[in-house]
Amino acid sequence: MNSYERIFFKDDISEYPNRVRLTDLGDGTFKIVPEKGEIFEHGTPHSANTMNHLDEGIYKSSLQAKTNKDDITSLAVEVAILKNASLNNITHNIFIVNFANMDSIELVNGVYDETQKRLVI
Repeated sequence: MNSYERIFFKDDISEYPNRVRLTDLGDGTFKIVPEKGEIFEHGTPHSANTMNHLDEGIYKSSLQAKTNKDDITSLAVEVAILKNASLNNITHNIFIVNFANMDSIELVNGVYDETQKRLVI
């Protein structure tokens, strides 16, 4: 996964940053138009390109977080199995199989724990 490049947003620096012009549209509504005066330094433009960059970064981060969570869960299960085997002097026939679902497995004995993604025999 490529690292996310920050944008470092900047606001416009202007003569009157909060000034607006109200135009009466005659039907009880007003049009509001920013009247910032002289703009000394332009800020970061708000565009679909900028927002999609943010959205893509958030999306990729959430996918990586899920992958990390799944990997940590898998490692925790493996460590627990090896720890229990070691504490009980079981040094042979230890096996660990990771699988996400039971689609290709016909379970004859035991129960598949969907939440923990483990087979309990």
